[in-house]
Amino acid sequence: MEIIKTLWMLDVLYDDGTWSRLVPLYAVDEQEAWIEAQRWAFRNETPLSKNLRLIHFPCGFTIHTCMLAGYIEQEKSKE
Repeated sequence: MEIIKTLWMLDVLYDDGTWSRLVPLYAVDEQEAWIEAQRWAFRNETPLSKNLRLIHFPCGFTIHTCMLAGYIEQEKSKE
């Protein structure tokens, strides 16, 4: 039987509470996901606070992107 790792997202809320960071992890189960979270924190020299969540996405997810209408103005060079 093949062991399949699934997607887990670590939601790290920073101490000031104004923003968080989503970190993708791949693990077989929740215990392994927490171990991967510890490894990520060690590699990135980031302490894991008490304000974090581990969210499981067993089927993955899709991010839809779109292009906003508009244009970029080019600066005109003055000669």
